[in-house]
Amino acid sequence: MNLLRLIVSLLLWPGLVATLIYLGKLLRSITHSPQFPWATVAAFGAGVFLSCIAFFTLPRPRGIYVLGHELTHALAVWCSGGKVHSIQASSKGGKVLSDRVSPWISLAPYILPFYPLLAGILWLAGTRVWPELQNYTLPSLALWGVIWGYHYSFTLSLIPTAQPDFLIYGRIFSITLILMGNTFLIGMLLWGAFHPASFGQTLLQLGTEWVWTYSTIALWLSGLLLRYLPHSA
Repeated sequence: MNLLRLIVSLLLWPGLVATLIYLGKLLRSITHSPQFPWATVAAFGAGVFLSCIAFFTLPRPRGIYVLGHELTHALAVWCSGGKVHSIQASSKGGKVLSDRVSPWISLAPYILPFYPLLAGILWLAGTRVWPELQNYTLPSLALWGVIWGYHYSFTLSLIPTAQPDFLIYGRIFSITLILMGNTFLIGMLLWGAFHPASFGQTLLQLGTEWVWTYSTIALWLSGLLLRYLPHSA
């Protein structure tokens, strides 16, 4: 089973590279627009930068992170139609006892950022109730950047550790799914924020990038086989 997961991981890496290439092209087209909101991006980026510095220089809010981490596990169980028996969370760690387990349930906290998504939902709901909150978009984006920065700082700090979530299905397989999930999440957020093209057109362009990448690799491998395999007389 571990060998099968390793093969799946290796097969997914070209797709991950294709998605990253497409995101690069998407970012380039977005930033070249004269209407690109550099101020809002700078505010968000400043928040991420400050949180990364604070993560390594100030006491870490580990208990708060663990609570969000375990709640994301629980949400993944509920979304899978399962039952959560108990949730434990403290600054020393936590766990969720449920009636099922899967890669989605184990890796959900590293793909779905609990606090950033919660903050985004609260912000959107708040602007509907109090429209004047839109006057504070820049400081709100800076705060959102801080929340995102802490999420990714904690996530990256856990990857080199013997985290049980990674060991259940293998570290390479788990990291591959985490990278793929976060890449798609960032792509969806970019598309939702800037709408560079219709959703169908975006999927078509991404699919084209995948087909080109895999076909290029297939042609390269077939060329190697034809070159080095012995030919019949």
